[in-house]
Amino acid sequence: MKDNYLSTKESLMTVELPKQTSTYKPVSHLQLMDLTMQGIENSGFQIEREIYESRKNGLVASGKYLLKGIGDNEMQLQAVWQNSYDKSVPLKFVIGAMVLVCENGMISMRSMGEYKHKHISDVQEISPLIIPERIKTAGEIFVGLQGERDQMKAIEVNSKMRSELIGRMFLENEIITGTHLNVIKKQIKNPTHQYNAPNTLWELYQFVTFAIGGFNPNWVQDHVNAHQFFMDVVAEEVA
Repeated sequence: MKDNYLSTKESLMTVELPKQTSTYKPVSHLQLMDLTMQGIENSGFQIEREIYESRKNGLVASGKYLLKGIGDNEMQLQAVWQNSYDKSVPLKFVIGAMVLVCENGMISMRSMGEYKHKHISDVQEISPLIIPERIKTAGEIFVGLQGERDQMKAIEVNSKMRSELIGRMFLENEIITGTHLNVIKKQIKNPTHQYNAPNTLWELYQFVTFAIGGFNPNWVQDHVNAHQFFMDVVAEEVA
């Protein structure tokens, strides 16, 4: 149930950059590509795969870079940027993981792995400094994500607990929508993928990230919010 808007590096490079004003400072998709790829190379990593997505004829776009040799049999490290030329989303850069069996994202709130900045003020000066620094910490962030995955796998989830958590995500935290609920329900009944951790918090996490995946203006923040919710549940369970 993922909406894919696959694009190419070449097509994103041709999208016209909006004019700069006193209140709007654009950062080009091309600059983000160059910053990310150069940061990856300078940090001693190699890119295994590049994925570009866009909507609104390229006015909103993202780039995902899977890093070679940084992963395990379930997940692989990835660097992700999201950008817009229509002010619909701020510039975002995150270090996260891709779950290989389904390509679901795993993005945490770790302060050293997330960068978000509106297209104002010093965004053009700060971004070239921050993004390479984030990439340098990628290996440490991935180790942390592995640990959080294992914590979720260790927590059993029965039908009652699963319903309560889904209800909280929908009613209290507003992390998921009615559309997401339908997708999650279908995944519970007939999973599209097998995560080798049945009836655990990790499996439910995957059902949720599968539902909120795809590509929309807030997809990065949606994943961050979902991850934080599940880590709060881990804290509750181990307290």
